[in-house]
This record gives sequence, C-alpha cells and structure tokens, in this order.
Amino acid sequence: MRLQFIHLEPIVSEPVMGKRRQGFTILEMLLVLTIAVAAMVVVVPNFSKGISSAELRSGARDLASSLRYLRGYAVSTAQEAEFSIDVKENTYRVSGRSKEYSISNAIHLTLLTVESEIQDEGLGLIRFYPDCSSTGGRVTLKAGDRTRIVDVNWLTGQVEIHIE
Repeated sequence: MRLQFIHLEPIVSEPVMGKRRQGFTILEMLLVLTIAVAAMVVVVPNFSKGISSAELRSGARDLASSLRYLRGYAVSTAQEAEFSIDVKENTYRVSGRSKEYSISNAIHLTLLTVESEIQDEGLGLIRFYPDCSSTGGRVTLKAGDRTRIVDVNWLTGQVEIHIE
C-alpha cells in the first residue's frame, strides 16, 4: 500500500493575525465606563449650579419687572398699587391682576419693608403711590451661595437689582 499526501488549501485566505477583530473586550468597556462616570462626577454638580443660578436670575428679573409695572400702574391710574409677597410660599401678587406668581422653591426669599406693611408672618407689602414714591423695600433672593437683591427706593420708587 502506498501512502499518498494531498496538499489542502487553507479555508481562510487571510492570515489570522492580520484580520481586524470586531467588538470590544471587557477591559475596553470598563475603561470607557470609568471615564464616563468620572466625567459625570465633574459635570453634574456644575450643571445643577448653573440651573440654580439661572433660576435666581430669572426670579430676580421677574420680581423687578412686576415692581416696575406697579410703579407705572400707580402713576398712570393715579391710584396706589400694592406688591404683596409671601416669603414662606415663594409667591407674590400685584394689584390690578388676579394671578398669583410663584418663584422656584430652590430660592430662599426674605422681605425688608416698613413695619406698617407687614401683614402676617412671612407676608408683606411694598406700596407704590401716584407721585412715583413708594414705601420702599428690599427682596433678597438666595440660592446656595448666590444672592440677588431687588431694591425699591422709597423716594423715587425706582427698582434695581444688585448682585451680592
């Protein structure tokens, strides 16, 4: 009996080492996840600070806008106009409108006004007169370490926002 050797061609025509592999190893996936978690640890606290800062700016601008509206309303109608604020509920009302406006609960409010305009604990008024004067007052908005102050001048009724 005679032995015969047959030469077979390989099934894969490319060398195994030169072929590009597909997919990721577990080590590569863990590395990507670790980097993503580290990025979230840095980004999320800064993002929430940005949101509270935006809410603070927006709240101060809304309050100032309402106070300026009331000053103009008092002058144009020749009647007193009231700005009523409840610092416990973070809400306020303006005379001439039935709507109750709210400010984010993330913001802590304080009101400084004359004693005669304090209605109840946490509730007070700033009054505007037809001659442009007012009772004056200050609303302080605080969120975290950021503060905005909305001042109403008693003599001129002028409304200004200050950053502290």
